[in-house]
Amino acid sequence: MAASDERLHQALLQAFKQRHLNSLSWLAAEPALAAAAAGSNDASAPLAGFPLVVKDNIDVAGMPTSIGTALLAEEPVNRSAELVTRLQRAGAIIIGKASMHELASGTSGLNAARGDVLHPFLPGRVVGGSSSGSAAAVAAGIVTASIGTDTGASVRLPASFCGLIGFRPSLARYPQQGIAPISPSRDTAGIIAQRMDDVLALDAVISGESALPAVMLADLRLGVPRAHFWLGCEPVVAAAAETVLHRLRDLGVTLVEVNIEQAGELAVQAGYPMASFEMLRDLPRYLQQRGSRYSFDQLKSAIASPDVQALVADAETIGPERYQEALNHWKPLLIARYQAVFQQHRLDGLVFPTVPLLPPPVAQANALFRQLIANCEPATVVGLPCISLPLAQTPDGIPVGMEFQFAAGEDRRLLAAAALLMAQYHHGLTC
Repeated sequence: MAASDERLHQALLQAFKQRHLNSLSWLAAEPALAAAAAGSNDASAPLAGFPLVVKDNIDVAGMPTSIGTALLAEEPVNRSAELVTRLQRAGAIIIGKASMHELASGTSGLNAARGDVLHPFLPGRVVGGSSSGSAAAVAAGIVTASIGTDTGASVRLPASFCGLIGFRPSLARYPQQGIAPISPSRDTAGIIAQRMDDVLALDAVISGESALPAVMLADLRLGVPRAHFWLGCEPVVAAAAETVLHRLRDLGVTLVEVNIEQAGELAVQAGYPMASFEMLRDLPRYLQQRGSRYSFDQLKSAIASPDVQALVADAETIGPERYQEALNHWKPLLIARYQAVFQQHRLDGLVFPTVPLLPPPVAQANALFRQLIANCEPATVVGLPCISLPLAQTPDGIPVGMEFQFAAGEDRRLLAAAALLMAQYHHGLTC
């Protein structure tokens, strides 16, 4: 059996063995095996035989796109998202769809419609969301990488909670066609993975940009934005993150204390109206374009998760004036603050804990929505590329992700720096 065939069979076997986690909402074993057989002669494809799961808000022809709902769970779509087409052309095999928070509108992975996604190694704690199954499937070893989406934090947060890499590209770098929207002004697909090599390969295929710039850690200048990003952290998270700063200095990285004034407040003022208004405007269009037999009103009526019901009800209070103010005043103001700090301190990027809290217990998680996305959210308004790296953990072994953000468009440079950091950071710890 070829190595790629062996990898696919292992992925399907693990999907069956780990089904209690509910990481997959749809397993497509027969189509995956057929696709592998059809592509078995092309070992030169960049992702030849690479098993992959994609979040269940991304269209894959012949599979349902449920967006985490029960109503759409059995309605296959006819056309794949452009991102999926690029991955399949490069040889990737989609083995199924990843479970998610209902309507991608939450940070816990608790889903009253389709069942909760369980954390693979922290019983009683949430896996994070909304790309919950995308992270759980990788953490459980079903696949080595997956595709999620990130509007406020939804790739980086579950990656952090599962001790994985979570990459959110610059806004509009990845195609959005065929992905159920929350906020086109903030949405993007992203990558969750165990290894940087897989992130680099998947990003190259999706973006079409394969060159990797030379980066030296001794040349990097990273801002440490204490206010908001560090001061709101649980003490055990802050302590774990501080050890990372010490290690970065040892590796030659220059760290600069900075302040992005009102970053958190401006992100909420801009981001919340943008997401609320655009979801109610654009999700009905998406359903229509994919030829769904259900209307958005039917979808709203069928929402089963109380936290998502409340979020959608609140979104309906956001009118056009508040949306335009968010778009034309608060967003530009936050972008200007970021640009000023980057220019003033000649920064390559920023570094801080991805999530200020540890993975919370199931009973508390949905009440902590705002705190959980606090550190990830500002960059989604500004449009920066971000990556959460599994560089820290608590004394009890709970993962603490560290987020690195570079300037818009500097995605491959960020990924090159992240690959170098992962290699040298862990090499240094094991020497």
